[in-house]
Amino acid sequence: MSLHPAFQEYLDWLNPLVEEAARNGTQATPESARAALASLNQYALPSEPVQEILDTSVRTERSTTPVRVYVPRPEEPSDIVLFVHGGGHVAGDLDVYDHQARRTAVASGMVVVSVDYRRAPEAPFPTGLEDVIDVLTHVDEATLGVATTGRVHAVADSGGGAMVASIAQRAAAGTLESPVERQVLLYPSLDYTMSGESIREFGSGYFLSAERVAWYFEQYFPAGSDRAAASPMLGPFSSRMPKTLVIAAEYDPLLSEARTYVERVRAADAAADLLVAPGMIHAFAFFEAMIPDVSDQLYRIVGDFLARGSVPTTWPETQ
Repeated sequence: MSLHPAFQEYLDWLNPLVEEAARNGTQATPESARAALASLNQYALPSEPVQEILDTSVRTERSTTPVRVYVPRPEEPSDIVLFVHGGGHVAGDLDVYDHQARRTAVASGMVVVSVDYRRAPEAPFPTGLEDVIDVLTHVDEATLGVATTGRVHAVADSGGGAMVASIAQRAAAGTLESPVERQVLLYPSLDYTMSGESIREFGSGYFLSAERVAWYFEQYFPAGSDRAAASPMLGPFSSRMPKTLVIAAEYDPLLSEARTYVERVRAADAAADLLVAPGMIHAFAFFEAMIPDVSDQLYRIVGDFLARGSVPTTWPETQ
């Protein structure tokens, strides 16, 4: 499918601004990256009402990590969904991702725990990942103060997808006992070596650039880090991995690594499915007001997968 008309118009406006900034020698900073991601909320639809929302924290010997808990049905026990936001390990927080966490809670009917992990460059790899692991391995009914079934799933986008996939990577290696049963990875970052075909095909002019991906990784990894070993796409894989749904965007520089990842998970006798959203760009979940039908489809797919493990064979047609 060709690029969605709404995104064609958006990129026709955005790309000249990006080119002008490059000509002027404008350099990215953590502050500018955070502000740019937060600004995408101008394209959000009105927030979904959730019956109870609680800001609290999960404390372990290693860390104290703020979390925001969304409880759509306080009157009945439900599964827990660990929500891990993206932002290249540099940007994003509980407020920037509030509307997406709300929609996940409403679509699934489950308790959603959104994790405010520490970000690079102030807290480089593996600090943020360790925060997410600490929340995952310590979050329970007593910690949250709400009734749960004890079952745990995960939803994450972009750099958050890298973290959730890294947890599955450790489970595959046998170095971590993960309670995650089902996980949704939305346009995830899975290859820190940037070796995929799509990073070259869509690495310029499609919102997320190869240059920006490289910059994020420079902020995240200390000098001398083994980025290949940290890349979920490069393994290890095993049948111990959770049932996985990867939702990719057709015009995303991260598309090919999503395809490769699903192929390798399946080859290890674990369950994985790939859905490619036609005409979409990276981070399309932020642009709800521009693509309301696609946004509704996305959360129906996520909710059905979390609740029943069901996945459509292809992306649904827009009505």
